[in-house]
Amino acid sequence: MPKPVLLDEWHVTFRIPENLPAAEVRAVRRVLNSKPFTAAVRRAVSQEVRRRPALKLVRVPVSQ
Repeated sequence: MPKPVLLDEWHVTFRIPENLPAAEVRAVRRVLNSKPFTAAVRRAVSQEVRRRPALKLVRVPVSQ
């Protein structure tokens, strides 16, 4: 099987207000670092890729 080649790369940026209280910043970070959130993002990306026949051979690793 041929070696995969990087075709495109996307980055997702999460921005918060600079004056957000520390407790809320910690709450946001907990969600972003949680296994359920990561799993949900992986599922969402996977679902969208599977919906498009042109992407059937594309592999999309999701990492943090």
